[in-house]
Amino acid sequence: MMCTQHPDSTVKVTAQMEVEEAVASFTTYGCDEVMVDYEGKLTPYSQPREVVKAAVEAGLPLGEGFTITVRLPNPRLEGEERLVLALTAAALANKYAGAVLGVQAVKWLVVPMLEDPKEIISVRSAALSVWKALEAGGEPRLVPLLESVESHMRTGEYLSALAQLYGDRLEEHPLRVFVGKSDAAVMSGHVASALSVKYALWEAARFSRERGIVVAPIVGMGSPTFRGGLNNPSLVSLEVKAYKGFATATVQSAVRYDSQPSACRSVVERLRSECCVPPDPVEGDVSSILREAARWYASTLRRYADIVRLYAKEVPQTRDRLLWTEYGRSLRIDGAELSLPRAITFTAAWYSLGLPPTFLDAPYILQLAREDRLDHLLRLLPNLVEEWSYEAQFFAPRAAEKALGEELVRAVKAAMELLGAEGEACEEYARLIEQRNTGFGLLTAARWRGFLG
Repeated sequence: MMCTQHPDSTVKVTAQMEVEEAVASFTTYGCDEVMVDYEGKLTPYSQPREVVKAAVEAGLPLGEGFTITVRLPNPRLEGEERLVLALTAAALANKYAGAVLGVQAVKWLVVPMLEDPKEIISVRSAALSVWKALEAGGEPRLVPLLESVESHMRTGEYLSALAQLYGDRLEEHPLRVFVGKSDAAVMSGHVASALSVKYALWEAARFSRERGIVVAPIVGMGSPTFRGGLNNPSLVSLEVKAYKGFATATVQSAVRYDSQPSACRSVVERLRSECCVPPDPVEGDVSSILREAARWYASTLRRYADIVRLYAKEVPQTRDRLLWTEYGRSLRIDGAELSLPRAITFTAAWYSLGLPPTFLDAPYILQLAREDRLDHLLRLLPNLVEEWSYEAQFFAPRAAEKALGEELVRAVKAAMELLGAEGEACEEYARLIEQRNTGFGLLTAARWRGFLG
């Protein structure tokens, strides 16, 4: 299990608190891997070494039972200097662990926001240079973080690139590929991203089988269904069956801080029990379906993007990250660039509008029903009905209509009827959503849900 620094909880965790948090991740939350995060985040460059030092002082078997993984900034988006500084931070932590414990504490470096497998080669070259200059010990392996439907569908290409890089030492460690649901959902919607994640896990298993190489996929998912649902105490038993094939799962902030300790332990135990279960085959016309779903989602999102950006400004920052207005996401639709918040802020903004973002697929579901193809989608995503039923408790039609108009709300209600997912938010939650502009209502509603976004 990998504990991360995602800002999806209602509890504010400053960068200064993250060293103590990392130790608690090992000792309290059942994780054996902690990810120190530099992507779009104001993490001090001293943090990896401080985590090593704190773990040593706590008597933890770092490098044996526990490891530190560093998520790097992508130099294409954040510049070469940020990359070199993050690499230096990771290398110094590893050097310190080697000097004090004689072990390698940093074994993996995550490379986010990839658009092409060739990007891995340049990052590895930079990592080797820093490691050699600092005499930092064992070389860390790179982990491509795939965060779009397109990159999920190219999982085999990324694994092939890794196999070429480490061909002479493949027996030392498995190949790892990090499959992220959240950004893929922001860019393409829940239906498309759920299908592409399932495909990526199946493709990783097929690559492993055909090439005779051990592949250990990581899945990055949060608490709401839009972000995968694996961290949700109410959904984990359902979602582990949908996303089989992972070797590591993230345990993000919301489940640690906005759930009861017993619920968090239950989630971790369930995830651990389902690790390395072979995934279901994903074949046939899944590629055309997910691309069709993504087009419908983009068409819907474009109409409400200005409203979402406005409400996103009210979502509090619960980690020391760059503002999404400085480091957000962009979606190209019909040749136009659409600026969007990052995944957690985006998701939280939709909940504050009274309409869970999973419901943005409603127009596509209605179209499938008109064409008598909905049953086929439900065979591919059998959890969809239960996911919509779960999200119905956060659907506040009155508030959503005021902010978004009637058309989308009507589509959601019609899709719910087709799926047999009845219900809407209780009056108390709906009143909190209507107080979203006060800040109090937004955060209290988030605590009610058990996650910010």
